Amino acid sequence: MFGNKHSKVAHAIEKGKVSALVDLVHDKDESVRIEAIDGLGKLKSNDGVNPLTSLLHDPSGEVRKHAALALAEIGDAHSKAHVAFAADKEKDAGVKAAMVEALSKLKDY
Repeated sequence: MFGNKHSKVAHAIEKGKVSALVDLVHDKDESVRIEAIDGLGKLKSNDGVNPLTSLLHDPSGEVRKHAALALAEIGDAHSKAHVAFAADKEKDAGVKAAMVEALSKLKDY
């Protein structure tokens, strides 16, 4: 496929290609990573849970925040424990707030 990585993310979301998004969550460009993370949340596929869970410990606060919110969108029962653990260890107040928000969305799981 031709074009930039942002268009690849948009195409993967449009076509429901979870595996392509999983590959792009590890891109060197943080904005591409965040778009791919958000895309996994939109697609609500359980195949996105493991990659997103690992991103709860990413060096980038923005990536951690988006990963927590995407996990909340997917709504997997195991995600709640992972987000709670990450929130407990989180030092960035903004990221922690997003994780608490994600936990509130996951409360029924």
